[in-house]
Amino acid sequence: MKALLLIDLQNDFIDPKGALYFEGAEDIIPSVIEKIEEFKKKDLPIITTQDWHDIDDEEFKLFTKHCLMNTWGAMLQHDIEKALEGYEKHYKITKKRYSAFFRTNFDELIEDLKLHEIEVCGVATNICVLFTVEELRNRNLKVKVYKDGVKSYDDNFHKFALDTMERVLGVEVI
Repeated sequence: MKALLLIDLQNDFIDPKGALYFEGAEDIIPSVIEKIEEFKKKDLPIITTQDWHDIDDEEFKLFTKHCLMNTWGAMLQHDIEKALEGYEKHYKITKKRYSAFFRTNFDELIEDLKLHEIEVCGVATNICVLFTVEELRNRNLKVKVYKDGVKSYDDNFHKFALDTMERVLGVEVI
């Protein structure tokens, strides 16, 4: 079975009032919504990850405070949340690091859902998307990344990450 994985589409990254918002982050939302609707129509699983930090998280030595657990900034962007509302095959993963696998139940979820293919959208291409996709490929899952569904705060990093995923990890970038 395949699933749609939406990585960190949260207010602090996507909304202009967010702590780590970057210009144009919201531009991917229409493409992501389209993918959500496609997967819902086919009754396929949709998995969302959310950065979910403690107030004193080590990550804040590198990045400004963001996505503090149970705050507005950590919530899914409102259009994404609305598109997923009530969908029974929506699974949530909260995470404290770049990879969605670090100290989460993602491995068990993949096994329980019998997933063999994951299609990916999210932010930031060169951080949480790249590190999660690398882990997916280490588990021999087929991965597709949608160019119009991922974004980064830096165009060069974005291009590097897409190129790395395609040429090094064997990801289908479409």
